[in-house]
Amino acid sequence: MTKIISNLDVTDIVAQNPIGQDNPPLLSPHGHNDTEQPLTQEVLQLSDFAVNWEDKLTDKQLDAFVTDGWLIIDNVFDKTTLLALQAESGFIDYRDAALTDGIRISDIRGDRIRWITENFFAGYYYLQSINALASLFNRSLFAGIRHSEAHYACYPIGFGYKWHSDNPAGRDERVISAVFYLNDDWEPTDGGALEVVDKHGVHHEVMPVANRLIIFDSDLRHQVQTAHRQRYSIATWMRRDGLVPFVEENN
Repeated sequence: MTKIISNLDVTDIVAQNPIGQDNPPLLSPHGHNDTEQPLTQEVLQLSDFAVNWEDKLTDKQLDAFVTDGWLIIDNVFDKTTLLALQAESGFIDYRDAALTDGIRISDIRGDRIRWITENFFAGYYYLQSINALASLFNRSLFAGIRHSEAHYACYPIGFGYKWHSDNPAGRDERVISAVFYLNDDWEPTDGGALEVVDKHGVHHEVMPVANRLIIFDSDLRHQVQTAHRQRYSIATWMRRDGLVPFVEENN
């Protein structure tokens, strides 16, 4: 397998607080022994991000997804892989997010984002795992997904994202949305829950705890409640349209 060649320098930085607070995430685990190989992205391979989605998703869960339009999977990746995604998310040059028309309106959404390309090694491998999940949906539900896209997202304190659908009026390219959470030790008092309205009109609140993936129909209305500490996630969409090469502008 091709090993990740990280764009992050190996460093001895160890933050005292978990990701989502004031510091970058841990690059070395607690109790790290200097004689051991540092735990960094450089030692990870694509296979480390592989998930047996058939084991994670039972037929009962898939049936519930069809009926209700959403589901939660916890403990998606192993500890090392989660740490790599947390580390990468903590060192990104985030940019202001925009609405569909390209205008940023901070009282509607306050997240800062960075689209995942092949330059983001952990994120890009995460996206390949999501593509495998999309293949499962295609086999099981005839979803018609052709590719996936994702971006890292950071919500500063005091910001959220008001009610919206991932398919604006007249659009239907996004089939299934997913959000993967990166926040250690998240408490209800920290806010930032994802509130989603299922196909029956029932509201659900999902806490953004680390290693949790929520999957939902892209037509469902949802919002991110105001975060009371910095909140990290990966927003993900599985799409039915043709793959268009992504070009990110450097401002």
